Amino acid sequence: MWTVRKSKKSLFALLFVCLLWLATGSSSQAEMMYRISDSELTQLETSLTQLEKNNETKQKLLTEQKKQLTEANQQLETVKSQLTESKKLNAQAQKSLETVNQSLQALEAEAKRKIKTKTRQRNLWIGVSTALLYAYIKK
Repeated sequence: MWTVRKSKKSLFALLFVCLLWLATGSSSQAEMMYRISDSELTQLETSLTQLEKNNETKQKLLTEQKKQLTEANQQLETVKSQLTESKKLNAQAQKSLETVNQSLQALEAEAKRKIKTKTRQRNLWIGVSTALLYAYIKK
């Protein structure tokens, strides 16, 4: 009985190893081999070289555009800050203009009041002069 168990275990172990070997052998396939002519190889190399040149050109262009974008963003920030400063100065100028306008309106009102006063004084003096002249002529 001991030998039967031992042989069954050995048989299972051998079978397991064989299955593992088959499983690993089937999963690792050899790479496919292709044959190309010299002219096709040259054409592929030329295409690869052209693609590398195109890529380099595009990378240089991209770098230049990034630089231009950075400069444009800096200019935009400068313009924004100048605009903000201009708005502040404009608000201050507007406030000053309002103050000056109020002062001018006050001066205009004062000038009108003085003109009315002078007109009344003139008319009063004309009336008094006329009355005195009339009284003098009547005498």
